[in-house]
Amino acid sequence: MVVPSTTTPARQDTVALLLPPPSPGGGAIPTVDMSAPRGRVALSQQVARACAEQGFFRAVNHGVPPAGPAARLDAATSAFFALAAHEKQRAGPPSPLGYGCRSIGFNGDVGELEYLLLNANPAAVAHRAASIDTNDPSRFSSVVNEYVEAVKQLACDILDLLGEGLGLKDPGFFSKLITETDSDSLLRINHYPPSCTTHKLDHDDQCKLKRIARTKAGNGGNPTAVGGRIGFGEHSDPQILSLLRANDVDGLQVLLPDVDGKEGWVQVPADPSAFFVNVGDLLQVVTSVNLKAKRTALDIFA
Repeated sequence: MVVPSTTTPARQDTVALLLPPPSPGGGAIPTVDMSAPRGRVALSQQVARACAEQGFFRAVNHGVPPAGPAARLDAATSAFFALAAHEKQRAGPPSPLGYGCRSIGFNGDVGELEYLLLNANPAAVAHRAASIDTNDPSRFSSVVNEYVEAVKQLACDILDLLGEGLGLKDPGFFSKLITETDSDSLLRINHYPPSCTTHKLDHDDQCKLKRIARTKAGNGGNPTAVGGRIGFGEHSDPQILSLLRANDVDGLQVLLPDVDGKEGWVQVPADPSAFFVNVGDLLQVVTSVNLKAKRTALDIFA
């Protein structure tokens, strides 16, 4: 889930930022226990430190159980992606919301994906659900809204903790940006199909490219240069905060500093029970301090 906002803060001059002292280690993905075993003050400092030093952390004990809203959303979206291509296309083409099915691109991106991109507003979800679950649109709406509310609450908790850890006069300053009625929070579900042969939107060129890559591999070329992997190239997220949840397939990588301050790509271990929190460009700009909008990449080998 991504939680962007186009709302600009009215009084940036009221933000007094006090970064906690740096941690001694580096190069590792911080794990933040949202149950606050050492108290809320320690938790807020840990969140602020992770955002300032790495811009990325793993949130555990976050209050969104895998067997609850997350499992119901996974089941609903898996059922949708399992439909025939012509049935899924009723929910598209993306504008930019809705169902999309396309080659990812050629600027450091490889392969193909299909996705659902939904506005997190319940009314917008209900409107789109009619073309996603034609048998029972209200069922799909209920599942999505339940998940969105749970994850949005987690995002607000994280942003409030960040505000406390940074010493803001109003610790709720950041979370208000995503609780406003005109907030443009989004839910995006990506699905990486094993083959483009069953998805016939704009995949023909991508299929040709894969065949060329396989031919080159047979002639001694690099089989993973195009045809052997799927993924997004290096990028940062433009919004305030991204909360990422995946299945048990590895692939996500993040650029982190090591103990000497030198950045390198780190594999993010798959953990369906956790949320991975990524600081976006907008949050870095709003704070006017060295919170790191973290660059990530997704690379899944087929």
